[in-house]
Amino acid sequence: MKKLTILTVLFGLMMSVWSIALADVGRGDSNSEVEHVQRLMITQGYLLDQADGIFGNNTEYAVRVFQEQHGIPVTGIVNSKTLAAMEENNKRFVVQQQSRNVRSQMAVSRYGDRGRHVEDLQLRLAGSGFSPGEIDGVFGSGTANALKRFQRAKGVEATGELDSRTLQLLSAAQGFPTNYRRTLTMSASAYSAEDPGNTAYTARGNLLRRGYVSVDPDVIPLGTKLYIEGYGYAVADDTGGAIVGNRIDLAMDSHGEAINFGLRTVKVYVL
Repeated sequence: MKKLTILTVLFGLMMSVWSIALADVGRGDSNSEVEHVQRLMITQGYLLDQADGIFGNNTEYAVRVFQEQHGIPVTGIVNSKTLAAMEENNKRFVVQQQSRNVRSQMAVSRYGDRGRHVEDLQLRLAGSGFSPGEIDGVFGSGTANALKRFQRAKGVEATGELDSRTLQLLSAAQGFPTNYRRTLTMSASAYSAEDPGNTAYTARGNLLRRGYVSVDPDVIPLGTKLYIEGYGYAVADDTGGAIVGNRIDLAMDSHGEAINFGLRTVKVYVL
């Protein structure tokens, strides 16, 4: 009888440990399992962040992208199937990551690199208001120039390479908004103070620069804070004769940037 009781207790403990090992982790969780998931996602280039053990927006986004690319139901939650796929996929990256660390302890990402880690960098730059152009996972001149602008704005050496200090600053930068009132799909163009016929100031009297946009006040009131995909955070600060209805004009720092932006359809988040 005593042996049976001991076996029952041991079996119960084993089942408890097994349940913990298979416990799903998702948004809001904070534990060592989350940190393990984050380390896997960082190694594989899905997450440009620190493994802090807190399952927030960036971790959920990385998990969703991983699930989509590996044919797993996209839930943003790490269950046993997702974790097994992450650990299996991680085997391909360990040697590559070790080689990368030997190459340079400082240069995390540079011109010519490709992959999910570059796409994540591009998304962070765009979300911080330093658009690299097309989000394509290729570290080209657009990404390098955007990174230089970000570095200059943060007061660090503008190398155009993602070193540990810049990574830290990007991780702390404001990312994709989690709270907003509504979204609009708008036709977007770009302009600058260097364009022929333009003045150097917005309708509200601010020096025209990146971060200010021209809108139809009947659609978006002046002074409204916005987030524009592919551009970043902005303030509705200007108006224009051709900016009527579902149109928005994005201020750039140079005429060349404005020309390169061209005409696009963008999603605008009203904050």
